[in-house]
Amino acid sequence: MLEVYLFVNPLGGKCMSSEQNIIKLANELPDQLSYQFVPMLSMQLNDSPIASNTVSLTDRNQTFAQHYQTVLDYKAALFQGKKRGRQFLLELQGALLKAGQQYSDSLVQGVAKTVNLDLEMFLEDRQSNLAKRAFKADQRLAAEMKVEHASTAVIYNALSDESGLRVDDVSYPVLREVCERQGFTPTSSIQTPTSSFDNHPHLRVL
Repeated sequence: MLEVYLFVNPLGGKCMSSEQNIIKLANELPDQLSYQFVPMLSMQLNDSPIASNTVSLTDRNQTFAQHYQTVLDYKAALFQGKKRGRQFLLELQGALLKAGQQYSDSLVQGVAKTVNLDLEMFLEDRQSNLAKRAFKADQRLAAEMKVEHASTAVIYNALSDESGLRVDDVSYPVLREVCERQGFTPTSSIQTPTSSFDNHPHLRVL
């Protein structure tokens, strides 16, 4: 069993693409790969308007607050199950990043209803100290795994005592090659070149 932790900025387009690559791989490795999308947040997130030097301090603070609330929304959704939590995240990202809708409480509630969350419980949890503590635990996990940037994956082989592998390029070909080197072959017929794996600049052993 492979365990994948993908650290994400919920409002980052690159992260959304990485999430789709992880989901694709999981579908090709049924019962052999488990995954979690772990939110992270900092003023230095590259895949975010927070990082732009052209944005005013007031706008940066407002954007940061919005990002933070989005993280808490996701954590609140996860309290109702990992699957529903991921569905909520993907649905919200689709509305914000693909459809170009503005973040608002009404949008968040609509997404919660779409993925069949218990709305009353969700609205309470998204403002709770429990959600905040859960996110702090995610930040500690990122520090322990030496993750500094969103759209970074950490992969462990539960059947091996070897250290985890940090993947900075969460593209499908790289992910597939990591799986194959661990003895897990996705069902897709696509062949992945293996010559560059050992010296791949985006792979680090923890």
